[in-house]
Amino acid sequence: MKSLRLRLIIFFSAIAVVVWLVTSAIAYFKARHTLDELFDTQQILFAKSLAYADLSVLFQGKSLKLPKTSRLVWEDDIGEEDDDALAFAVFSSDGQMFLSDGDKGQFIPFNAARNGFVDGYLQIGGDSDHWRLFYLASEDSRFRVVVGQELEFRQEMALNIIWGVLLPWLVTLPLLLIAIIWLIRRELSSLRAVAKELPNRDPGDATPIAVDRVPSEVQPLVRALNGLFLRISDTLARERRFTADASHELRTPLAALRVQAEVAQIAGDDEAVRAHALDQLIVGIDRSTRLVEQLLALSRLDSLRGIQDMAPVNWRAIVETAFTEVKPLADKRRIALRFEEGSSPPELNGNFVLLTLLMRNLVGNAVRYIHDGGEIVVRLSRSELRVDDNGPGVAPEYLSSLEERFFRPPGQQQSGSGLGLSIVGRIAQLHGFGFRVANRTEGGFSAVVSFSA
Repeated sequence: MKSLRLRLIIFFSAIAVVVWLVTSAIAYFKARHTLDELFDTQQILFAKSLAYADLSVLFQGKSLKLPKTSRLVWEDDIGEEDDDALAFAVFSSDGQMFLSDGDKGQFIPFNAARNGFVDGYLQIGGDSDHWRLFYLASEDSRFRVVVGQELEFRQEMALNIIWGVLLPWLVTLPLLLIAIIWLIRRELSSLRAVAKELPNRDPGDATPIAVDRVPSEVQPLVRALNGLFLRISDTLARERRFTADASHELRTPLAALRVQAEVAQIAGDDEAVRAHALDQLIVGIDRSTRLVEQLLALSRLDSLRGIQDMAPVNWRAIVETAFTEVKPLADKRRIALRFEEGSSPPELNGNFVLLTLLMRNLVGNAVRYIHDGGEIVVRLSRSELRVDDNGPGVAPEYLSSLEERFFRPPGQQQSGSGLGLSIVGRIAQLHGFGFRVANRTEGGFSAVVSFSA
């Protein structure tokens, strides 16, 4: 049963019925206890009145029976009196009954040893009725008075009292259930209204749902949905921008590859032209391959909301791995690679693969854009990681744009995708690091990853 409305209706209806039943049971037992106290007191007072009266005047050796009330009082004046509910008998010390109420009192048994209350049965005309009897001896012990009351009368009296009290509540119980159903439907109507909006909502629509339209208990869910809409909208916008940028950036190298392939095709017997075209084709393929790799890496990084596989960072291993990957190009251009580790390296947790990608992009960018015979120094301190080179640097007006995707400063002779620093910035952000670039005062370029954002 997945319907919240149906579950609430059943739950509250069941609670209302159970509460009514429990209340009725408690009220019945409380009323029965009160009636028992009242009627026990009545029996005791009646018995004392008889026991301490001058019964010797009545005792003349024969049994007396009182007439029924209906013979003494007009029937309309009797009221709700019940002759059968209460009975009494007076015995002599030897067990002879000489006075009774004339009806059921004559069936009360004699018990010389009993004083006080006892529950028993009276055999009346073949029937066995459950009675509560009170035995009391007179002051001179010549007589024994017994006052009895039928227990069924007490039970019926208690039920009549409870029924009179609970009947109005029982009559209103259906009205209460109807009110519960109406209230639940009314309170859930705002959720139904919100649910009707969602199927027609555009995936890129980041317009938040009005929080004040729903109950306070549901507002955290609505706020979470609003946050989800923003993330989905951002993701879709980023994907659209990424797709547009990627198609634009891939169009140029692919066109160049086609041109070089056509040149190789029409070169004929000119081996020099064909060889040059094939060399350029390989260079273009390498550039396209790197661009695709960078695009895929950036796409995966954009989809991450957190980092898994965190472990203590071994910065020396990360730097050595990056140096190994760029060393062939660095050796070809006679570029020196050097690592300077501070006396107290930072103790941080991170993802080895992502941090290696960060370092490879920083060192690879420096190797690509520095002049032949230059020097690149990776400096590690407790607060930051720096990649410094002694190259030409970047025009100051373009520094703030270097982290933008596909941005490359004008006049660059080296090929590149314009994604390397964007990847570095995203990896630093995922780790909670800061990232900035700047020109060095002594000449050259510096990329800095600070370990506090």
